[in-house]
Amino acid sequence: MNIAFLLGSPTISGGSYVIYEHASRLKRQGHRVAIITKHQVRPEEHAWHSSAAELDWLTIKQARKECFDIVLATWWETFFLLRQLEAKQYVYFVQSIESRFFDPPNPLKLRNTENLIWQKLCEKTYACAIPVITEAAWIQEYLHRNYNQQPFLVRNGIRKDIYAADGEVIAPRVPGRFRVLVEGPVEVSFKNVPASLKLARRSGADEVWLLTSSDLKEHPDADRVFSRVPIHETPAVYRSCDLVLKLSYIEGMFGPPLEMFHCGGTALVYDVTGHDEYIVHDRNTYVVPKDDEEQVVRLLRHLRENPAELARLKRGAAETAAAWPDWAICSGQFEQALLAIAAERPTSRKYLGRYVKELYSIPKPMIRAKMQEAFAQREKASTSAAMSLADRHNFVQFFWDGKGRFSDSKSQHQHYLSGEWTTLSFVLRTDEAPLWLRLDPSIRIGITEIAAITVRNTTQNRDILSLQEPEEFSCLLLTGEITWLFPERKNMFFICGQSAGYVLPTQEAGLFNHGDMLDVSITLRETSMQELVAEQRISVRDMTALEEKSNVLRLHWGDGEGKFSKKRSMLRQYPSAEWTIVSFELIAEEAPLWLRLDLSHRVGIIELAFITVRNKTQGRQVMSLAQQNEFQSLFLSADLKWIFSDRKDVVLSNGTDPFLILPQIEANQVAIGDIIEISIKLRESGVQEFFDQHPFSFANGTRPPEPTDVPWRERILRRIF
Repeated sequence: MNIAFLLGSPTISGGSYVIYEHASRLKRQGHRVAIITKHQVRPEEHAWHSSAAELDWLTIKQARKECFDIVLATWWETFFLLRQLEAKQYVYFVQSIESRFFDPPNPLKLRNTENLIWQKLCEKTYACAIPVITEAAWIQEYLHRNYNQQPFLVRNGIRKDIYAADGEVIAPRVPGRFRVLVEGPVEVSFKNVPASLKLARRSGADEVWLLTSSDLKEHPDADRVFSRVPIHETPAVYRSCDLVLKLSYIEGMFGPPLEMFHCGGTALVYDVTGHDEYIVHDRNTYVVPKDDEEQVVRLLRHLRENPAELARLKRGAAETAAAWPDWAICSGQFEQALLAIAAERPTSRKYLGRYVKELYSIPKPMIRAKMQEAFAQREKASTSAAMSLADRHNFVQFFWDGKGRFSDSKSQHQHYLSGEWTTLSFVLRTDEAPLWLRLDPSIRIGITEIAAITVRNTTQNRDILSLQEPEEFSCLLLTGEITWLFPERKNMFFICGQSAGYVLPTQEAGLFNHGDMLDVSITLRETSMQELVAEQRISVRDMTALEEKSNVLRLHWGDGEGKFSKKRSMLRQYPSAEWTIVSFELIAEEAPLWLRLDLSHRVGIIELAFITVRNKTQGRQVMSLAQQNEFQSLFLSADLKWIFSDRKDVVLSNGTDPFLILPQIEANQVAIGDIIEISIKLRESGVQEFFDQHPFSFANGTRPPEPTDVPWRERILRRIF
């Protein structure tokens, strides 16, 4: 079979280890096995596992060209990538209930602010009606009880060729000297590593060692630290310690205690899910109720002071290890599960695509509703001082990329308090040119004022961009749900939704050398509309004038069938009666791509100078309409009409839904994930105003003959209305 595993991360983790073990053994059984990741993976990223290099490594873009017999999602985020690949069967390999991995929302941590929403999205992936394989009985029961799933159960094996009681050690065990090993990533909260180290210290253990996938050389509560150790070197660490202290709050079926059993030691664990797959309290391990820290300390002291009790648990652990199957047996069971799935009726890719689309529709309205609720509550308060501190937390996010394809992997963020002028700086070492920079100034609905944006090459000690005067900010490209508050004041913005920011002018290669350090600084204040008016920085007259002069342009992008909705749209304000260039940026979610422009919310005349569509990722223009006759390729709604028969660049908006649809952007012009820039130059004016400036006849665009029985303007208006 041609089998593919969608991998969340190639770096050291228990989940990746299990995937590599199954995948490498499937390949040895004659199957073609590919590991698929979002981005190109360097060999050193998976060098910690000796068999990972045997596998075929593909990016998701490369994998789209192939057809697989089976594709497996192995992490909740990879579930959303399944529909992008062609396969006969789609399988969900569930190694834990990952919706439990999310920390509670924390207003001081940007990545945690929407955790309840993402947690709900993660949980809903388990309800999809595709085959499931899992590694623990409790997961199998959970999925059946909650979603009527019938998962295949394949427990994890172990490398008995390297995990054994005899072999190399870091330091021999010494009778009467109790050495405790804590295992796990330090920064993952539910692994509970920092607290475990402190409890081991409190117990009076003679030595405390740390085995971790975190990148650190030392820890204040550990005598020795072993960081990012390749799998084949970990047994020497286990064989040097008496006990592994594993106090995780969440596990699928954790491996370190079982690995310690095979290396001659024992364990002390919390009663976490999955522990009962092989752990039996007081036979091979001590099991403690979660957060009973005093019991943990007491039992560790008991084992230190009673070597015979420690030896008894080690004997029980060795018996468990002897009875546990190796990876060859467990991967054989995994192969049989895949063969059974392959014999079933193929998975409907259309169903999978529809299910994923439905899930994608969940977060945006929930986040918007949360933002709108926070906005309403803040507007009720007269000043920022009247708000609680919890309601003032905000963040600036900074993104960079050489091709303008912004993502969280190339980003930084900093916290600030709304209502106060703040200067924030981001430091970046340049490694690509040219360089695109984006700043998202706020995660709230409200008003953002910018006093300055500077980009300084600190290596060369010179500014390469400095924006301080209001008109200078007009060079920014607005992206997402953000708009200028005033056409004539380009340093004041209204943020009305998600992913609102601005892209700075491109930093060309001549402005910096590879490795130069850039300092990107922004001085800003974010406030409510109420505060803006109260401080008389904006008057009612200003708002009235703004309303009279402003218009709205909305871009919609359709699904694969050309269906449009406001959920897939963004808007910009532009001034009426002025020639204006309005630009949008979006990330292509589907190919081919349908685009629609809603030109105005007023009755009036709209003149078009050009419409362009540029694929910024591929660096090429995919559409350009600039000549009068070129606009006839546009599809006009019933509420738009060409004014002249021979000029297709002037339209009348005389209804509630005036829009035009651009010719379809074909799949060979855009790939999923590409950044697409849509620009339009237009002018909207009143009918009377237009004909005062352009004395054309309706028939042929030339000045009408004189005299006539009825004034020409009156005849034209009569015909229009």
